[in-house]
Amino acid sequence: MAIKHKRLFPQALLTQSSTERLNYFQGITIGHLRLKQALDILLMNLQQPTDICVLFVVGPAGVGKTTLRLRTEKLLMEGALASMNSNICQIPVAGIEAIANEAGKFNYKDYYLRVLESLEKISLNSITTNSTSNYQKYANTLSATYFASKSSDTVRRALEQSMRHHQLTALMIDEAQHLLMVAGGKQMLHQMNWIKSIANVTGVVHILFGTYDLLNCCHLSGQVSRRSDDIHLPRYSTDKKEDIAEFMRVLRTFQAHLPLLEEPSLVEQYEYFLDYSVGSVGLLKTWLTKALRNALAENATTLNAKYIQQNEYSKARRQQIQQEAQAGEKRWHNEVGSVTPSLTNEEVKQPSQTKGRVGKRLAKRDPVGINLDVS
Repeated sequence: MAIKHKRLFPQALLTQSSTERLNYFQGITIGHLRLKQALDILLMNLQQPTDICVLFVVGPAGVGKTTLRLRTEKLLMEGALASMNSNICQIPVAGIEAIANEAGKFNYKDYYLRVLESLEKISLNSITTNSTSNYQKYANTLSATYFASKSSDTVRRALEQSMRHHQLTALMIDEAQHLLMVAGGKQMLHQMNWIKSIANVTGVVHILFGTYDLLNCCHLSGQVSRRSDDIHLPRYSTDKKEDIAEFMRVLRTFQAHLPLLEEPSLVEQYEYFLDYSVGSVGLLKTWLTKALRNALAENATTLNAKYIQQNEYSKARRQQIQQEAQAGEKRWHNEVGSVTPSLTNEEVKQPSQTKGRVGKRLAKRDPVGINLDVS
């Protein structure tokens, strides 16, 4: 059953095309406390640095690591706007996605070129918004295309020089487990020493976002362990009442953003969504996005059980994601030795454990919204 109250999307969306409405929902980012906790720790490490030169941000599939990376990049860029206006060469942060190896051999030159291209793109966007003369000056400088025919050592030196020239403070690397997909601990140690070397030479903190496989790095050497640190972005658990309460808030906010005539009462079935999304907000959003696409295709007025069940993750996929998440969480607990902090300092009332069927509305509902903005 649908519910009625103030919606969280522009009402004009209801008169727009299905594509525009779907794009709106895909583009929203819901702030939640696990994300905020990881963001606060990451920003503290970057804004109040120590001698740590490599940070590992780990978590299960679909938990929101890419969202965390993009949000961090946005905040760092916004914080440096004043100095960037007076120094057009400055780039505080850049980001890339690590590419999986071909035939088990890491391509260092390709990596250097991708980082150079990222810096070049950001710099070009910044310069063209200032003046034509600055653009012409930049156009005469060497670019990533120029270095494509050079040796790997030459490209690395160019990258190091570019990082210093742009006063880069942080390099974000998504899918960073691909950097370590090499055979044997000796080769993995070589990879970590290589990353640490670039970070030391340039003064750029490297943040590696990836799966729990990144935890292997803390066993490689004492030097690597001393100069690196770990940040955990966990999923929401079905057996922690504070996790359940926070997941319900996220689900409630998602349902209020669905650009349909009638708002569905998804939060009434929070147990089902928490279970089938494996507690990952990213998986939940993808699921709801696919369901919304089906609903819009049929000109539905709300998101009913049919569309939700049509797009739920299969049992095999859920089991695979769940198994990987549980194994990673066990490793985090045993090897890093850090217990995930409580979401709130106050006691959160345990939600009802009464299970409900999808689409069947209960008599009582909670207020809409979450007073947290990390989007």
